[in-house]
Amino acid sequence: MSTQAGPIDELVQYKKAVLHDNRRDTHIRSDAQATLDFISNRKSTFFNNSDSRPAIHSRQPSVNSLVPVHMAYNQPVSISRPMMVSYEQPFSYNEDDNTNSFKLGKEKDIEVTAHAAPVHGHGAADHHHNPFGPVDPNLSWKGRLNHFTWANYTITMSTGGTAFVLSVIPHRFDGLTTLGTIMFVYNIGLFLIISSLITARFIIYPGTLKKSLSNPHEGFFFATMWLSFATMITNTTAYGVPNSGPWLIEALWVVFWVYTVCVTIMAIFYYHVLFTVHALVITNVLPGWILPIFPAMLVGTLASAIAKFQPAHRALPMVVTGLSFQGLGMMLAFMIYALYFGRMLTSGLPADASRPAMFIAVGPPAFTSLALIGMAQDVVVTKIFPNYIKLDGITDQSLIPDFFQLLALVIAISLWVFSFWAFGIAVVASIEAIGRNDFHLNWYAYIFPNVGFCIATIQIGNRLNSTAIKTVGTAMGGSLFFLLLVVYFCHAKAVMNKMIVWPGKDEDAH
Repeated sequence: MSTQAGPIDELVQYKKAVLHDNRRDTHIRSDAQATLDFISNRKSTFFNNSDSRPAIHSRQPSVNSLVPVHMAYNQPVSISRPMMVSYEQPFSYNEDDNTNSFKLGKEKDIEVTAHAAPVHGHGAADHHHNPFGPVDPNLSWKGRLNHFTWANYTITMSTGGTAFVLSVIPHRFDGLTTLGTIMFVYNIGLFLIISSLITARFIIYPGTLKKSLSNPHEGFFFATMWLSFATMITNTTAYGVPNSGPWLIEALWVVFWVYTVCVTIMAIFYYHVLFTVHALVITNVLPGWILPIFPAMLVGTLASAIAKFQPAHRALPMVVTGLSFQGLGMMLAFMIYALYFGRMLTSGLPADASRPAMFIAVGPPAFTSLALIGMAQDVVVTKIFPNYIKLDGITDQSLIPDFFQLLALVIAISLWVFSFWAFGIAVVASIEAIGRNDFHLNWYAYIFPNVGFCIATIQIGNRLNSTAIKTVGTAMGGSLFFLLLVVYFCHAKAVMNKMIVWPGKDEDAH
């Protein structure tokens, strides 16, 4: 195997400068050497027909050639699918190797969202290919509807989350509650519109429902529909309960248990689909892998918002259920975090188009923080201890609520710091790639995970009675609102410019 370094170094520099490959030099060098060896060993196998096409080695720069690498190649060089070639043994081909290499290549696409414009970073060269074939530039809106994916629920998820932030901002002004109420009602209407459009997609194009759920890249976003439900329920406690009768409190109790059953089934069966239908590649792990368990984790957030309005005999099972599901979600999140941060240490940052999804890592610890503080306060408000139930072995039952509040605050502060660290990592990575990253629906990840981060900050400030922390929380809430408006604008522009809801440019493109 040739090991001359000059041309390989040229190829490394070309990929970094022209193709914006931001992997480490050693990774690029290994991929380039493996590719050259692969082409050299397999050139007679790839083209064995007696036609006049040039042999594949005619596009391969010789390692001894002085011709610049960028002139030797006529087409972009793929930088996202390294050949699985041994550097110790000669390359051998069999059907199993081909299948595994194909699966690896397909799985790399799961990390990167398809874009209209060229995507830079890992996987850039793969996205000039449209799996839907030639596209009519005058494609009708009905045709574009076939690419209206589950990811559109990130809009209502983020809008509803921002509305809830407005309800808890400590430093308020006249009209803030009215603004939040308008956003709450607007979000319900938006949810109905999105649900109607995606239902029309599944009716007009039979088979797309099954395909959307079995395709991990789009199927992960199925959870955003349930997260949108959760935001509407929490907003109902903030804007609906103060302006309605006892019937709404009864309805919220029923809705809580219906939601809990549904997301439990979804969390079990969708992960089963991921385990059996489509194997994922560990080097492509992103925080988005947490999404299927996220709706179940928000059972704790719902319990903290609803239990305070319920009598003690209803509040107790809600709080216990909320603690259970919050623990489930957080434990699974920690498992994914181990894979995610390990991946970044060994393989570098995610592709540019996937950088917004890094903010999803902020969500689980942040929502756990606010849920724990909220449920501890619910225990006090509903007087579960000692009026309704007593715990064996505790002499002074009246201390239980205070103990819960103290423990919840300590854990919440620890988790908040972890959220802050994940937030900082995501901010730096996103700023570094912002000039190379076109809009896609994962931009709404700038909003929703940070909703939990903002509310957790406010809750901690309230418990510590810190004006400074509450002021920071207020500033975070205002920033989220204006950031949502910016994302709205970019979203509308992307739709009009055919950057999304277009063949080959959405989550269904893989």
